[in-house]
Amino acid sequence: MEPVYRTGIVQRLLERRRRRRAEFFISKVRMGPETKILDVGCGPNGRSLEDFLPSDYTIVGIDILPPDDVATDHPGFTYIEQDASDLSRFSDGQFDVAFSIGMMEHICDRPILRRMLSEIDRVARQYVIMVPWKWAWIEPHFKLPFFQLLPRGLQNALTRALNLHELRDAVRRNPRHIEEHYQWLASREWKEMLPEAEVHLCPSLETIAIVKSAD
Repeated sequence: MEPVYRTGIVQRLLERRRRRRAEFFISKVRMGPETKILDVGCGPNGRSLEDFLPSDYTIVGIDILPPDDVATDHPGFTYIEQDASDLSRFSDGQFDVAFSIGMMEHICDRPILRRMLSEIDRVARQYVIMVPWKWAWIEPHFKLPFFQLLPRGLQNALTRALNLHELRDAVRRNPRHIEEHYQWLASREWKEMLPEAEVHLCPSLETIAIVKSAD
């Protein structure tokens, strides 16, 4: 299935979806000229966020990728190789907004997840955290309807048969791979960890945005 998603028409549709998603996130927080942003789990290329932000914003991206693997065209972007569970290099409230797009669903160790969320809340006055919606009509990683609700054995079987998310070999080596690297938490579970946040369903009905905005 992955080759289908690499075709030109699908990539253009995905680009449009990413733009609409970024606009949705930005609409939930207060931002203006010279806004200071922390991008937690920025990834290698900025296509989820940096590509859609004004050039006068200051952005610090953190991830565990080597610096040579990260590149974005945004002029205000600086990359730091950093584990998100320890943001002690940053002071309290140093950033106007923190974004984390498509990362926290992979942090399946609950104490580590809580530590990351606490650190984001400490260093940023506002935040937007995007994760898959537990009741999504189509699971955004595996790209099958309601995949996240299927029994684990069936998830593994479909992943092996269809090479979903290119994880056939990983699941063959470790039948617990999906369990160890993907989680679909209910909105109330996110609210329990981030009680000051509000949860918004994104327009695509695939993901939710966990948002703390300025008063």
